[in-house]
Amino acid sequence: MEKIISIKNLNYTYPESKSPAIKDVSLDIYKNEWLSIVGKNGSGKSTLTKLIDGLIEADSGTIEIAGQVINDNNIWEARTKIGIIFQNPDHQFVGATVEDDVAFGLENQGVPREKMVDEVDQALSLVKMSDFKKRDPQSLSGGQKQRVAIAGVLATKPQIIIMDESTSMLDPDGRKTVLDLVEELRRQQDLTIISITHDIEETELSQRIVVLSDGQIVKDDKPINIYDIGPDLTKYGLEEPFSSELMSTLRDSIKLPDGYLNEEELMKLLWKLH
Repeated sequence: MEKIISIKNLNYTYPESKSPAIKDVSLDIYKNEWLSIVGKNGSGKSTLTKLIDGLIEADSGTIEIAGQVINDNNIWEARTKIGIIFQNPDHQFVGATVEDDVAFGLENQGVPREKMVDEVDQALSLVKMSDFKKRDPQSLSGGQKQRVAIAGVLATKPQIIIMDESTSMLDPDGRKTVLDLVEELRRQQDLTIISITHDIEETELSQRIVVLSDGQIVKDDKPINIYDIGPDLTKYGLEEPFSSELMSTLRDSIKLPDGYLNEEELMKLLWKLH
Protein backbone atom coordinates (compact mmCIF):
# COMPACT_ATOMS: atom_id res chain seq x y z
CA MET A 1 0.00 0.00 0.00
CA GLU A 2 1.17 3.51 -0.85
CA LYS A 3 1.60 5.94 2.06
CA ILE A 4 -0.08 9.34 1.62
CA ILE A 5 0.85 10.64 5.11
CA SER A 6 3.75 9.53 7.28
CA ILE A 7 4.08 10.98 10.80
CA LYS A 8 7.21 10.31 12.85
CA ASN A 9 7.83 11.09 16.55
CA LEU A 10 5.48 14.08 16.59
CA ASN A 11 5.28 16.26 19.71
CA TYR A 12 3.28 19.39 20.44
CA THR A 13 2.50 21.38 23.60
CA TYR A 14 0.18 24.39 23.56
CA PRO A 15 1.93 27.58 24.79
CA GLU A 16 -0.34 27.91 27.85
CA SER A 17 -0.16 24.21 28.78
CA LYS A 18 2.25 22.27 31.00
CA SER A 19 1.55 18.85 29.48
CA PRO A 20 1.89 17.91 25.80
CA ALA A 21 -1.25 17.60 23.64
CA ILE A 22 0.60 15.19 21.31
CA LYS A 23 3.32 12.89 22.68
CA ASP A 24 5.75 11.10 20.37
CA VAL A 25 3.06 10.06 17.84
CA SER A 26 4.10 8.00 14.81
CA LEU A 27 1.46 7.00 12.26
CA ASP A 28 1.28 6.00 8.59
CA ILE A 29 -1.92 6.71 6.61
CA TYR A 30 -2.40 5.07 3.22
CA LYS A 31 -3.75 6.23 -0.12
CA ASN A 32 -7.50 5.54 -0.53
CA GLU A 33 -7.77 4.48 3.13
CA TRP A 34 -10.64 5.52 5.40
CA LEU A 35 -9.07 6.03 8.82
CA SER A 36 -11.11 6.91 11.91
CA ILE A 37 -9.39 8.76 14.76
CA VAL A 38 -11.30 8.46 18.03
CA GLY A 39 -10.79 9.46 21.63
CA LYS A 40 -12.36 11.44 24.43
CA ASN A 41 -12.34 15.25 24.44
CA GLY A 42 -8.79 16.39 25.15
CA SER A 43 -7.25 13.16 23.79
CA GLY A 44 -5.39 15.05 21.01
CA LYS A 45 -7.62 14.31 17.97
CA SER A 46 -8.12 17.93 16.89
CA THR A 47 -4.52 18.85 17.65
CA LEU A 48 -3.25 16.02 15.45
CA THR A 49 -5.42 17.15 12.50
CA LYS A 50 -4.29 20.77 12.95
CA LEU A 51 -0.68 19.56 12.79
CA ILE A 52 -1.39 17.52 9.64
CA ASP A 53 -3.05 20.53 7.97
CA GLY A 54 -0.24 22.88 9.01
CA LEU A 55 -2.50 25.11 11.12
CA ILE A 56 -0.03 24.70 13.99
CA GLU A 57 3.66 23.71 13.88
CA ALA A 58 5.02 20.71 15.76
CA ASP A 59 7.64 21.20 18.50
CA SER A 60 9.50 18.18 17.12
CA GLY A 61 9.04 15.26 14.72
CA THR A 62 8.13 15.20 11.02
CA ILE A 63 5.03 15.02 8.85
CA GLU A 64 5.39 13.78 5.28
CA ILE A 65 2.50 14.33 2.85
CA ALA A 66 2.56 12.65 -0.58
CA GLY A 67 6.29 11.98 -0.22
CA GLN A 68 7.23 15.53 0.86
CA VAL A 69 8.43 16.39 4.37
CA ILE A 70 6.47 19.49 5.43
CA ASN A 71 8.39 22.66 6.27
CA ASP A 72 7.88 26.45 6.17
CA ASN A 73 8.73 26.56 2.46
CA ASN A 74 6.21 23.98 1.21
CA ILE A 75 3.37 24.11 3.76
CA TRP A 76 1.01 26.04 1.45
CA GLU A 77 1.56 23.60 -1.39
CA ALA A 78 0.97 20.68 1.01
CA ARG A 79 -2.30 22.21 2.24
CA THR A 80 -3.72 22.18 -1.31
CA LYS A 81 -3.68 18.36 -1.01
CA ILE A 82 -6.02 18.49 2.03
CA GLY A 83 -9.67 19.51 2.38
CA ILE A 84 -11.50 19.78 5.71
CA ILE A 85 -15.24 19.29 6.29
CA PHE A 86 -16.14 20.85 9.63
CA GLN A 87 -18.81 19.96 12.18
CA ASN A 88 -20.98 22.98 11.38
CA PRO A 89 -21.24 23.72 7.63
CA ASP A 90 -22.54 27.24 8.43
CA HIS A 91 -19.00 28.11 9.55
CA GLN A 92 -17.74 27.34 6.03
CA PHE A 93 -20.30 29.35 4.07
CA VAL A 94 -19.11 32.68 2.66
CA GLY A 95 -21.09 33.00 -0.61
CA ALA A 96 -24.56 34.41 -1.25
CA THR A 97 -25.46 31.35 -3.34
CA VAL A 98 -24.47 27.70 -3.31
CA GLU A 99 -22.36 28.06 -6.48
CA ASP A 100 -20.57 31.15 -5.06
CA ASP A 101 -19.74 29.19 -1.97
CA VAL A 102 -18.36 26.19 -3.84
CA ALA A 103 -16.27 28.57 -5.98
CA PHE A 104 -14.61 30.23 -2.97
CA GLY A 105 -11.69 27.80 -2.64
CA LEU A 106 -11.05 27.96 -6.39
CA GLU A 107 -10.97 31.77 -6.27
CA ASN A 108 -8.33 31.56 -3.55
CA GLN A 109 -6.28 29.30 -5.82
CA GLY A 110 -6.55 31.82 -8.68
CA VAL A 111 -8.43 29.46 -11.01
CA PRO A 112 -9.62 31.28 -14.20
CA ARG A 113 -13.39 32.01 -14.20
CA GLU A 114 -14.19 29.81 -17.21
CA LYS A 115 -12.52 26.80 -15.64
CA MET A 116 -14.04 27.66 -12.25
CA VAL A 117 -17.60 27.44 -13.60
CA ASP A 118 -16.92 23.92 -14.93
CA GLU A 119 -15.25 22.79 -11.68
CA VAL A 120 -18.15 24.11 -9.56
CA ASP A 121 -20.74 22.38 -11.78
CA GLN A 122 -18.79 19.14 -11.62
CA ALA A 123 -18.43 19.27 -7.82
CA LEU A 124 -22.15 20.01 -7.33
CA SER A 125 -23.02 17.15 -9.67
CA LEU A 126 -20.89 14.74 -7.62
CA VAL A 127 -22.85 15.56 -4.45
CA LYS A 128 -26.19 15.65 -6.31
CA MET A 129 -26.82 19.35 -5.55
CA SER A 130 -26.79 20.81 -9.10
CA ASP A 131 -30.45 21.88 -8.83
CA PHE A 132 -29.65 24.03 -5.79
CA LYS A 133 -26.77 26.10 -7.18
CA LYS A 134 -28.70 29.40 -7.23
CA ARG A 135 -30.11 28.88 -3.73
CA ASP A 136 -29.02 30.70 -0.57
CA PRO A 137 -27.02 28.12 1.48
CA GLN A 138 -28.90 29.15 4.63
CA SER A 139 -32.19 27.95 3.08
CA LEU A 140 -30.95 24.34 2.88
CA SER A 141 -31.44 21.45 5.31
CA GLY A 142 -28.53 20.30 7.51
CA GLY A 143 -27.71 17.37 5.23
CA GLN A 144 -27.89 19.54 2.10
CA LYS A 145 -25.59 22.14 3.70
CA GLN A 146 -23.05 19.44 4.50
CA ARG A 147 -23.19 18.17 0.89
CA VAL A 148 -22.49 21.73 -0.34
CA ALA A 149 -19.55 21.92 2.09
CA ILE A 150 -18.26 18.63 0.63
CA ALA A 151 -18.66 20.05 -2.92
CA GLY A 152 -16.58 23.09 -1.89
CA VAL A 153 -13.82 20.76 -0.71
CA LEU A 154 -14.04 18.49 -3.79
CA ALA A 155 -13.80 21.46 -6.17
CA THR A 156 -10.23 22.13 -4.99
CA LYS A 157 -9.23 18.54 -5.95
CA PRO A 158 -7.70 17.39 -2.64
CA GLN A 159 -6.07 13.97 -2.20
CA ILE A 160 -7.02 13.85 1.49
CA ILE A 161 -10.30 14.82 3.16
CA ILE A 162 -10.45 15.35 6.92
CA MET A 163 -13.95 15.01 8.38
CA ASP A 164 -13.90 16.85 11.71
CA GLU A 165 -17.01 15.56 13.54
CA SER A 166 -18.77 16.54 10.30
CA THR A 167 -21.90 14.39 10.76
CA SER A 168 -22.47 15.01 14.47
CA MET A 169 -25.09 17.76 13.93
CA LEU A 170 -27.15 15.71 11.44
CA ASP A 171 -30.16 13.49 12.09
CA PRO A 172 -29.70 9.72 11.41
CA ASP A 173 -30.97 9.94 7.80
CA GLY A 174 -28.81 12.98 7.01
CA ARG A 175 -25.79 11.31 8.60
CA LYS A 176 -26.25 8.12 6.56
CA THR A 177 -26.69 10.12 3.32
CA VAL A 178 -23.47 12.09 3.91
CA LEU A 179 -21.43 9.05 4.98
CA ASP A 180 -22.62 6.97 1.99
CA LEU A 181 -21.73 9.89 -0.29
CA VAL A 182 -18.22 10.26 1.17
CA GLU A 183 -17.62 6.50 0.85
CA GLU A 184 -18.77 6.58 -2.79
CA LEU A 185 -16.50 9.57 -3.51
CA ARG A 186 -13.55 7.85 -1.76
CA ARG A 187 -13.85 4.97 -4.22
CA GLN A 188 -14.53 7.12 -7.31
CA GLN A 189 -11.89 9.81 -6.67
CA ASP A 190 -9.26 7.60 -4.97
CA LEU A 191 -9.43 9.83 -1.88
CA THR A 192 -8.00 9.26 1.57
CA ILE A 193 -10.50 9.97 4.36
CA ILE A 194 -9.47 10.86 7.91
CA SER A 195 -12.56 10.90 10.12
CA ILE A 196 -12.46 12.49 13.57
CA THR A 197 -15.56 11.09 15.24
CA HIS A 198 -17.40 9.81 18.29
CA ASP A 199 -19.96 8.02 16.11
CA ILE A 200 -19.64 4.23 16.14
CA GLU A 201 -21.57 3.94 12.83
CA GLU A 202 -19.09 6.26 11.14
CA THR A 203 -16.14 4.14 12.28
CA GLU A 204 -17.77 1.06 10.71
CA LEU A 205 -16.98 2.51 7.27
CA SER A 206 -13.26 2.76 8.04
CA GLN A 207 -10.55 0.23 7.30
CA ARG A 208 -8.72 1.19 10.49
CA ILE A 209 -9.39 2.92 13.80
CA VAL A 210 -6.71 4.82 15.73
CA VAL A 211 -7.55 5.47 19.38
CA LEU A 212 -5.90 8.45 21.08
CA SER A 213 -5.66 8.96 24.83
CA ASP A 214 -3.68 11.77 26.50
CA GLY A 215 -1.98 12.62 23.21
CA GLN A 216 -0.75 9.09 22.52
CA ILE A 217 -1.90 6.25 20.26
CA VAL A 218 -3.20 3.48 22.52
CA LYS A 219 -4.89 1.33 19.83
CA ASP A 220 -4.41 1.03 16.07
CA ASP A 221 -6.37 -1.81 14.51
CA LYS A 222 -9.22 -2.94 12.25
CA PRO A 223 -12.72 -1.91 13.45
CA ILE A 224 -13.72 -5.51 14.21
CA ASN A 225 -10.80 -5.86 16.65
CA ILE A 226 -11.46 -2.48 18.28
CA TYR A 227 -15.15 -3.34 18.81
CA ASP A 228 -14.08 -6.53 20.64
CA ILE A 229 -13.07 -4.24 23.53
CA GLY A 230 -16.82 -4.07 24.27
CA PRO A 231 -18.00 -1.90 27.19
CA ASP A 232 -14.45 -0.56 27.70
CA LEU A 233 -14.88 1.42 24.45
CA THR A 234 -16.46 4.17 26.55
CA LYS A 235 -13.01 4.81 28.06
CA TYR A 236 -11.96 6.00 24.60
CA GLY A 237 -15.01 8.14 23.86
CA LEU A 238 -16.87 5.58 21.74
CA GLU A 239 -20.20 3.93 22.46
CA GLU A 240 -20.29 0.14 22.36
CA PRO A 241 -21.98 -1.02 19.12
CA PHE A 242 -25.62 -2.05 19.62
CA SER A 243 -24.95 -5.58 18.29
CA SER A 244 -22.09 -6.00 20.79
CA GLU A 245 -24.34 -4.92 23.71
CA LEU A 246 -27.08 -7.29 22.53
CA MET A 247 -24.61 -10.21 22.27
CA SER A 248 -23.48 -9.59 25.85
CA THR A 249 -27.10 -9.73 27.03
CA LEU A 250 -27.96 -12.84 24.99
CA ARG A 251 -24.88 -14.85 26.01
CA ASP A 252 -26.56 -15.82 29.30
CA SER A 253 -29.26 -17.76 27.43
CA ILE A 254 -27.81 -18.53 23.95
CA LYS A 255 -24.44 -19.90 22.87
CA LEU A 256 -22.90 -17.24 20.63
CA PRO A 257 -19.46 -17.16 18.94
CA ASP A 258 -16.64 -15.11 20.43
CA GLY A 259 -15.71 -11.85 18.74
CA TYR A 260 -17.67 -9.00 17.20
CA LEU A 261 -20.59 -9.39 14.78
CA ASN A 262 -22.29 -6.40 13.12
CA GLU A 263 -26.10 -6.09 13.21
CA GLU A 264 -26.61 -7.88 9.88
CA GLU A 265 -24.32 -10.80 10.84
CA LEU A 266 -25.97 -11.12 14.26
CA MET A 267 -29.45 -11.07 12.70
CA LYS A 268 -28.48 -13.91 10.30
CA LEU A 269 -27.03 -15.96 13.14
CA LEU A 270 -30.10 -15.48 15.37
CA TRP A 271 -32.37 -16.40 12.43
CA LYS A 272 -30.42 -19.66 11.97
CA LEU A 273 -30.56 -20.46 15.69
CA HIS A 274 -34.28 -19.71 15.76
